[in-house]
Amino acid sequence: MRLTFIAFLLFSLLFLSCAGRGIEGDRENRFVEDQKALAVASLYRQNFKQAMQEIEEAEKVAKKDPEVYLIKGLIYFGLKEYKEAEALYKKALEIKPDYSEARYNLCGLYLTIDNLDAAIEECSKAASDPLYKSRDRAFTSLGVAYFRKGDLDKAYEYYRKSLELNPALVYTHNELGKLYMALGREQEAVEEFKKAVEGFELYDEAHYNLGIAYLKLGEKTLACNSFKKVVDISPGSSFGMNARSYINSVCKKENGG
Repeated sequence: MRLTFIAFLLFSLLFLSCAGRGIEGDRENRFVEDQKALAVASLYRQNFKQAMQEIEEAEKVAKKDPEVYLIKGLIYFGLKEYKEAEALYKKALEIKPDYSEARYNLCGLYLTIDNLDAAIEECSKAASDPLYKSRDRAFTSLGVAYFRKGDLDKAYEYYRKSLELNPALVYTHNELGKLYMALGREQEAVEEFKKAVEGFELYDEAHYNLGIAYLKLGEKTLACNSFKKVVDISPGSSFGMNARSYINSVCKKENGG
């Protein structure tokens, strides 16, 4: 099942967090770690009901484990029950105030509900944690928040910081491309969107954005190729349906239809 790209980022971040832990201690600790790993695997499959059952088994015996509440929060986030997710992320932070993984996901939640000032506050804290391994993503989220606030200079600054840490972060290349589009710098946007799709071939939004950028440059054949790729990847998504509209209009005219 295809995940949205933002979900891919959130889930992969969490999976890395879980995967890096050793199995230590007594049988109870091993049980908790196993249940967390099972819940994360169910999240990847978007089987939220099963994931909830698995993490609640862990919660019964590990009420002070912040990662349990982070995982449970991500399940509620996947279900679009944002108030419950917010409360669980905050619960994780009550237990472990320096838990940047929870803070980053709280920032992502605030971006989702368009609470931009709160998103900036939380992601700034995560990005300033020198021990946090996903500072690149936190910088990108800061860029997204400032972009939505209309502060393109700040957005650019944070996208560049993200790419300095991780030049291969395809989500950041896509967002930087959108910023260049907003500035009317379509050729630079094309280069960023191309980096995004080269790094993640199934990135439907980046293929769609690449098509739009090519259209702006008058490169209709290249635009149509990008739109066809979007339809191949995700025909039922909003990007797929919009791409099909361009194929039925611009591309048919280009082919003499």
